[in-house]
Amino acid sequence: MSEKKSSTENNKNSKKNRNKKLSILRVIILTIILIGFIGGGTVAGIVLGIIKDTEPIDATNIYQLLDESSFILDSDGNVLEKIQGEGHRIIIDYDQMPKTLVDAFVSIEDERFWSHPGIDIKRIFGATWRNLRTGSRQGASTINQQLAKVIFLSYEQTYTRKIQDAYYGILINRQLSKEQILEAYLNTINLGSGAYGVEAAAQIYFSKSVDQLSIAESALLAGITRNPSRYSPLMTLPKESVNEEHFVIDDSDSTYSIVYRDSYRNRMHTVLAKMLEHGYITEEEYEEALNEDIQANLKPNRFYADEISSYFGDLVKRDVIYALESEGYTKDEARNLLLSGGLRIYSTMNVEIQRILEEEYDNPDNFPGTLKDEEGNLLKDAEGNIQPQSAMVIIDHSTGEIKALVGGRMITGQKIFNRALSPRQPGSSMKPIAAYTPAIDQGYTAATVIDDIPVYFNKNEPNKPWPNNWYKHKYYGLIIFRKAIEQSSNVGAVIVADMLGPSEEASKSIMLEYIEKMGITTVVRSSDPIIIGNKRYSDETYSTALGGMTLGVTPLDMTAAYGVYANLGVHIEPITFTKIYDRHGNLLYEKKPTVTRVLTPEVSYIMTDMLRTAVSYGTGSRARLDRGNSQIPVAGKTGTTTENKDAWFVGFTPYYTASVWVGNDLPKPLTDGSRISTELWQKVMARVHEEYSPKSFERPDNIISVNVCKISGKRVSELCHQDPRGNVVGSELFIKGTEPKEVCGHHVLADIHIPTGKLATEHTPPWEVESKVFVQRPIPYIPEEHGDIVPSDFIYELPTEYYDPITDWLEDTPWPGFDGDEEDLQDFFDNYESIIDSNNDENNDSNNENSENEENHNSEDSDNNIIRNIRRTIRNNQDDE
Repeated sequence: MSEKKSSTENNKNSKKNRNKKLSILRVIILTIILIGFIGGGTVAGIVLGIIKDTEPIDATNIYQLLDESSFILDSDGNVLEKIQGEGHRIIIDYDQMPKTLVDAFVSIEDERFWSHPGIDIKRIFGATWRNLRTGSRQGASTINQQLAKVIFLSYEQTYTRKIQDAYYGILINRQLSKEQILEAYLNTINLGSGAYGVEAAAQIYFSKSVDQLSIAESALLAGITRNPSRYSPLMTLPKESVNEEHFVIDDSDSTYSIVYRDSYRNRMHTVLAKMLEHGYITEEEYEEALNEDIQANLKPNRFYADEISSYFGDLVKRDVIYALESEGYTKDEARNLLLSGGLRIYSTMNVEIQRILEEEYDNPDNFPGTLKDEEGNLLKDAEGNIQPQSAMVIIDHSTGEIKALVGGRMITGQKIFNRALSPRQPGSSMKPIAAYTPAIDQGYTAATVIDDIPVYFNKNEPNKPWPNNWYKHKYYGLIIFRKAIEQSSNVGAVIVADMLGPSEEASKSIMLEYIEKMGITTVVRSSDPIIIGNKRYSDETYSTALGGMTLGVTPLDMTAAYGVYANLGVHIEPITFTKIYDRHGNLLYEKKPTVTRVLTPEVSYIMTDMLRTAVSYGTGSRARLDRGNSQIPVAGKTGTTTENKDAWFVGFTPYYTASVWVGNDLPKPLTDGSRISTELWQKVMARVHEEYSPKSFERPDNIISVNVCKISGKRVSELCHQDPRGNVVGSELFIKGTEPKEVCGHHVLADIHIPTGKLATEHTPPWEVESKVFVQRPIPYIPEEHGDIVPSDFIYELPTEYYDPITDWLEDTPWPGFDGDEEDLQDFFDNYESIIDSNNDENNDSNNENSENEENHNSEDSDNNIIRNIRRTIRNNQDDE
């Protein structure tokens, strides 16, 4: 027992000795600090040396040293997305900060802030004494010193740094007012969860501005400053780390969940007690704040519009950097300004249109052919994407502003592949741009006629028809431009392309010129062969007319190009934002899109009206917004590439222009691609236009209407109305001066032999002759020269063979003993008129004896009488020999 007691006493003595040494050390340290602050002795010299080596500061430019988050706003000024730097900061003015918030921070952080010169001597002595006495590490920094540490110094725990921030604290107090110091401090401090400054914290934790914070909420924010990682009321966890003990507040992200934690509560209560102690709040306000349900108030803000993809935001960021570079910033400077310059970027997005687009793209039913497993779950490819993929762009063609954009479906994340900017083969949607627009601009008209028949433009296979049409009957025959666009004739587009110049090379140059000036940036002028499907074509000109372009076209470019028609010939560069303001609200950059007149209003209107017909009656009929395509008319064109690997619909209304592309990232045939793209366009645009008033395309004064024949493209003759099809006469639009002057000569009247359909001659029985209207091609079509291929209008062609009753009857009927000598035929001809007259007399007698109900029978008898008389004559001639 005595040994244990002795050991215990020794331990006590040892502890006393150690505590005594620590106390002495603390006193020494305190003495050194006190001597330092009163400027005495060697320590004073050290302090003065540190201050001498410390760079002076200019606190008046303090905001230039702060990182502030930039924001992308929609066209109405609502926040779409925070541009993410290392943290999130929103700088506000002091007069925007409520008094209770300021009081909360002053109470807990620097209670003598309003009276001290930048450092608090009383607090330094108090904190030093407590630290020496208790062994704690209580700080004595004022708000001035904390601001200096964040802006000008570092967080290292050294006496040199402490002396420097005290020095800077005094300088800041001399250079700025107390309100300016608080404004800078409250815009600077780390408040957890990536928030820097009180406004950012209010937005992140409560989804509201600081002027809407309650006393309790203000106290919560003020309490976070001591240890942001500990006192933040929210914590972000990977979904796999969330368990039953966590209270999930926000689970909307696909990777992370935001959960609640109450570790802030005691610290918040301390702040409220301090506010009460210093008279900033009443006892009643204190009790009310203590009982406030903070958990219910928490509404995390992720700083992007719900369900809006990053495609648009990523494009805005790219364009802002380009714009800043054009103003003289380097790429790094532009990027840093975007990430931390506190910019306010007004985008062109219409958030409601974007929502519609997102919702339709999230609906798998809009994409037939989407791969699914046996249970109906969507399958992803090796890259983690749903197939087929799609992109859509909607532009206000009158301003060039992109109102909505999607670069893929069922994809989330940042910096994702944007298919709206990725070139794909445009198919037939290129025909209006490459072929018909330059033709109309050269003076051709919507009524110009082409012959949709087999043509041979592939030099590698000169005897094989190319191109082929998509429709089953293969060829229409004579059609006007309007019909060719309406039915998407491949032959028609190539023939029109061939009409553009005096040579193939000239035609190629003209097409590429128009493609480029319509705003398509992916054209490559090259004589290298190109490939469409598995076929190689050395003639780039005519493949280009069908959309076989070297690099393809992006949906964004295609939308802008069709916008030229809707905008009466003016191309406006697509833009994603209109203005950039700096952190002080000053206009930093205003985006003024490049505006170029590409076509005359008249040419644009003719093209618009032909494309409207393609939707009203042609391949784009599924895109109509109303049954008659008349309330808010749609003009546009489908596009499908070889083997159905890419499907497009590009169209416009008087309000917006939009394009849809559907295809697989690794090209392969689609399931009814043209229908998918057109119906998707209609679903989106029908919702977009729900609240819009009926409106027509603006028609220039120089456009006139003239009735024309749709077979010849010329003015109507009497015979045009007698075309057996019955619908070949109609009103057509012309630019004044281009209307036809000539009358149709394609329709001709001819006598035919009814039973054979051949042209009648003077020897044809008149009762078997009928006058009919036919079409006579300027260049005769001979099926035998085209593998017996017959265009659908060939049945209306003027016959080329004549009906010879003698030759036909003799060839069709075997006559015993008749060897077909020429002399025998001549004898028949000599007696032919008398035979006919005799037969007519017999018919007249027969008709008088029979009732009208027997006319058909008598007609048959008359035919038999002719045959009998012919046979009789031939036999008589043979007997005479």
